[in-house]
Amino acid sequence: MSGGREIPLELAEAGMVLAAPLCDGHGAVLLPEGAVLAEGTLAALRRRGVPSCVVAGADEAPAPPSPEELARRAERLRHLFRHGGGELQRLLTLYRSQEPPCPPSTK
Repeated sequence: MSGGREIPLELAEAGMVLAAPLCDGHGAVLLPEGAVLAEGTLAALRRRGVPSCVVAGADEAPAPPSPEELARRAERLRHLFRHGGGELQRLLTLYRSQEPPCPPSTK
């Protein structure tokens, strides 16, 4: 994802998308580029003392995951559920591939 603007974490809102990985003071990645911020995530980052983040502009959308990233995600799920996962594994696979698990409502 190109571009983005750095903002203080106090100004970050749920639903914003990271335009760059969010790292701690030691360089460990806390959240990857393209992650969508949630209220719980923001609260945890504030508790950790993270001062700022780089978010995508209002007109930027996260890039769809590459086929390699989708394969990596699928392999990770296979590993996590190697002893059986059933319906939960199926739903997580759909979620991680960014396919809706249910057809959209027509109402």
